[in-house]
Amino acid sequence: MADDSLGPTTVEPDELLTLVAHVSEALNRSSYPVPLTNAVIHDICRAYHGAIETEVFATYIIAIDKKTGQVTAANTGAMYRFDQIADTEALVDRLRVGDVPIPEALAGLAAIADSTAPVNFWLRLLGYLMMALGFAFCFQMSFAASLAAVTVSLPIAAISMWSSIKGTLAALMPVLLTFLAALAITLWAVHGGLEDSARLAVIPVVTLIPGAALATSLIELTSGDMIAGATRLISALVVLASMAFGLALAIDIVGISSSQLQDLPTDKAPAWVLLLAAPTFGIGSFLYFSTPKRLWGWAIAFIIATFWLNRLLELWMLPAFAGGLALGVALLTAWAINAHTRSRPSSLVMFMPTFWLMVPGSMGFVAVSGAITSDRALGDLGTNAALSLLSMAICMMIAAVLAPLVTRRPHALDRSVLLTAARTHLRHRDRD
Repeated sequence: MADDSLGPTTVEPDELLTLVAHVSEALNRSSYPVPLTNAVIHDICRAYHGAIETEVFATYIIAIDKKTGQVTAANTGAMYRFDQIADTEALVDRLRVGDVPIPEALAGLAAIADSTAPVNFWLRLLGYLMMALGFAFCFQMSFAASLAAVTVSLPIAAISMWSSIKGTLAALMPVLLTFLAALAITLWAVHGGLEDSARLAVIPVVTLIPGAALATSLIELTSGDMIAGATRLISALVVLASMAFGLALAIDIVGISSSQLQDLPTDKAPAWVLLLAAPTFGIGSFLYFSTPKRLWGWAIAFIIATFWLNRLLELWMLPAFAGGLALGVALLTAWAINAHTRSRPSSLVMFMPTFWLMVPGSMGFVAVSGAITSDRALGDLGTNAALSLLSMAICMMIAAVLAPLVTRRPHALDRSVLLTAARTHLRHRDRD
C-alpha cells in the first residue's frame, strides 16, 4: 500500500475546486496580492493534479475547473488577524506540496476562519494603547500630547474590538471613530493647550487606516493586475477620505484655530524616546493583532531594523524617499526570510506592523484632512504625502521584480517534485 503521509494520489474535481476557492478567499482575507495568490493556486493544482483557473478580486473570487467546466465563487469576509494569517500560510505551505488530504484542509480553513483571538480582551486593549504611545514616541510628542493620545485611544480600542459590530455599522466605524477621536482631541486642545492636534488625532485611529489594502493594491498595480489593484486602491482611498472627513468635521465643529493645526517640528520630547518607539509600537501590535508568540522575535527585529534604516536614510535623502526605500527593502527582506528560513515566518506578519510604523498612510491622511479644511499649514503636507506614496509604489515595484531572485533556491529540488516522484514510484511498486 502507498504511504498516506505522502498525500492523496487522486482527488475529486469538485473537492479541488472547492479547496481552491476557499484558499483564495483565505489569502484574500490575509491581504495577499493577486500575483502571489495565483502562484499559490498554481502550485496547489500541480500538487493535486488539477486544472483550476481563478479570478481574484478585492471582494470575491471565481474558480473554474477547465476540465469539467464547473464554476464556484466565494465572497471575501473581514480581514484576518495576524494569528489567522500565520495559520493560513502554514496550511498553504503544506497544500503547495500536496501533503494534506483535501477534506482535512477544508476543515482547517474553516477552523481558522471561525477561530477566536488567542489574546484576551484586556491584553489586546493594552496592545492598542501601546501602539498609540509608540506612535507618539515616533513624533517625539510632548508628555501632555502622548497622554492625550493614549487616553483617547482607550474607548476607541474598546469599540473597535466590540465583536458584535457587523454589516453597515462596521463599515461606518472608521469615519465614526475618527470623528469621535478628533472631537475629543480638538476639545482637549482648545481647553488644555495641546499642540499639533491634527496629527495627534490620527494616533488613536491609526490601525483603522487601510494600510494593508494600500500596500496590496500598489503591489497588484505594479505587477499588472489592474482590476484587482484599482478596485482595492479605490476602496482604501474611500476609507481614507471618509476618515479625513470625520477629522475635518470635528475640527470645524470645535472651531479650532489654524495656528493649532500646523505641522510642528518633532522636537517636543527628548531624542531618547525614539529608542522606545519601535519596540513599544511593535509589542503593542503583537498583542492587539494576536501575533503568534513564535513570530515575536522575527517581527520585533524586523520592525526595529526597518525603523532605524529609515532614520539612517533620512540623513542622505528626503523623508518621503527614505520611507519608500526602507519599505521596499523591508518587503524584499520579508520575502527572503520567509523563503529561506526553516520555520517560514509569515512575511505579512513581519511587514504590516512596519508599514504602519513608517506612517505613509497617516501622512496622507493628515494632508487630505488639511485639503478638506482648506488650511494651508496642513495642505502643504500634500506634496510630502504624494512623494511618499509614489516612492512607496516604485520601491514596492522594484521589490516585486527582485523577489524571485531572493526567494529562489537554485541548489535544492522542489519538494513537490520529490513527492510526486515518490507517489509515482509507489504506485508502480503496488502494481508489480
